[in-house]
Order: sequence, then C-alpha cells, then structure tokens
Amino acid sequence: SVAVTAPRRYGKTSLLNRAAAAVIAAGGSVVRANLLRIPSLDALAGRLASEAFQLAGGSWRRAAQAIPEFVARLRLRPTITFDDVGRPEFGFAPAVGGKDAEQLIDDVYRILAELAGRGPAVLMLDEFQAAVDLSPRLPELLKALSDEHPRVSLVLAGSRRHLMESLVLSPGAPLYNMAERLALGPIDNAVMCEFLQARASSAGKPMDFAVAPAICARAGPIPHDIQRLAYEVFDVAAGTIDAADVDRGMDRVVRHEAEGYADRFSKFAIGHRRVLVVLASQSVTQPQSAQFVRAVGYANPGAARKAVLVLEQDETVVPRDGAYQVADPFFREWLRRG
Repeated sequence: SVAVTAPRRYGKTSLLNRAAAAVIAAGGSVVRANLLRIPSLDALAGRLASEAFQLAGGSWRRAAQAIPEFVARLRLRPTITFDDVGRPEFGFAPAVGGKDAEQLIDDVYRILAELAGRGPAVLMLDEFQAAVDLSPRLPELLKALSDEHPRVSLVLAGSRRHLMESLVLSPGAPLYNMAERLALGPIDNAVMCEFLQARASSAGKPMDFAVAPAICARAGPIPHDIQRLAYEVFDVAAGTIDAADVDRGMDRVVRHEAEGYADRFSKFAIGHRRVLVVLASQSVTQPQSAQFVRAVGYANPGAARKAVLVLEQDETVVPRDGAYQVADPFFREWLRRG
C-alpha cells in the first residue's frame, strides 16, 4: 500500500493513471475514486460499486445475467442507470445510512479480495484528505478492511499534506504505518530541460540551448506550469525557438488568464491584495520583518504574518527555498504588470 502526497499540478493524478494502467495491463484489478468529486458516502458507495462491476476478472462478467449476478454480491440493492456507452452505473438513495454505505464499501473490498488471488488488486482513492468530509469513520473503516484483506493494496493520494498527515502519515493517524510514503517534488531541472528540448525537436521546432532553462526558471517548479508555458512558447515560435519566444509565450498565457486573475484578485481582502503585490515582486523570508510590515501596510508584525498564513492555507502563496512567493507563476506575472 502507498500514500502519495504532492501539491496540486505536480502530476500526482497522472502518476496514478499510469500506475493503474500498468496494473490492469498485468491482469490486475483497480477500483478508483476521486473523493473531492464525490458529495456523500452513499455516492462513494455507488461509485465504487460501478467501478467494481467493470473489473475484467470478475466471474459475473462471464454470466449471461451479469448485472443480477453482481448485484447479488451487494448487501443493499442499488438503482441502476446506464451511461452514454451503455455501461451500468449503480446508485443508492441519499437516505442510505452510514452503516449501510459502509457495508457496501465492505462488499467492494471483498470483491477485490476475491480477485487478489488472480493478480494485483488495488483500491485507489485520490484526494483522500476529503475522506472525513464524507464520513469521520471512513479512515477507520479502511484500516479495518485493510487489516482483514491484506492482499488488497490501498493507494491513498492527497494534495493537502497537513490533512494527509492527520489521516495517514503522523503517529496516531487512523492509517499510520499502513502504507509506504511517496512524496512528489519538482522534477529535476536537467531532466525537465532535456524533456522539453526533445519534445520540441521531435515536433520540428528545435530550441536554442538557453530556452528550456529559461522556461523552467519563468514557470517552475510545478511541472504543469512548465508544460503550459512551453506549449505557448512552442506555438508562437516560427521556427527555431529562441529567448524572445519565451517572452511572447508568457505574454500569451497572461493575456489568456487576465480576466480570471482580475476576478480572483478582486475577491481578496485589501490587505491580502497588498501582500500579493509585494510577494509578486520579491521573495520574502521574514513576513514579520519591519520592512515587510511597512510595505504591506499592516499595523504590526503579527497581522502581516497572519495574512501570509491565510494566503498559504488556500495555496495562493507557498514557501519555497526558505522564502514566500505567489504560487502561480502566471498570476505572479500578472500582478507584477499591474
């Protein structure tokens, strides 16, 4: 079992997709759900049941009456609808109680345990930090099921490290010591630059030597942001990509996002706006310093520090290399331009 942590846009979900595909290609079984996209425990039970029905190795898949055969394995009868391509989707009434929904999750876990005799079997839950919003009992339920069915691998991934710590990683957490830890960080610059150069050359627009490092410096360290800028730089270049194309690519991203950034900026408190403007132009190591307090117009160091922490909690500001900065490089550039 594995606990994967990474900030948003670091490639966590892409990694899960690749891992799931590898398991399925090897004849294994994977049931997946993104907990941020699921509004309730009964909806989670329905999603997991729908995923379980699609598992290729299930004996019900070979039955003439596959759906009744599968439904007979569940302790609660679902409603059944069909998606656009004719696949069944299982649902349960919102009135289904917590105990009933937990039984259904237990049923899905048991189905995976049966299939574990034929190959790898995995329950993969993305954005697991949202588990307690669905049910405070869900982490304890998964712990009990994992103990009961040790051949089923549990993959728990999350983008809010402090919440993942409280659920999985810290001593006293419900799932502590249940999974190997895998923390995703930035991709090494040399590896990313080599990747960008190879992709550009293969598409007929080679990069000047300094272009890939410039893209990484302007948009890094988040892989998604680097790829976003690289795409625009490639698109604006007429032939060989040069340093001027990096500037043009950045201009294009900022123009595309300007309206959204303006709306986002207008929703911050006035003090938080001042903090963002200052952090966009300089990295700040000590948000309680007299210089920073004066620059952002707060009355005292405690208020300035609190403002930075609020922005950090909603991931608008992040600490990197010992200093605070605006997390989104394109929002940061928009702020600099005023």
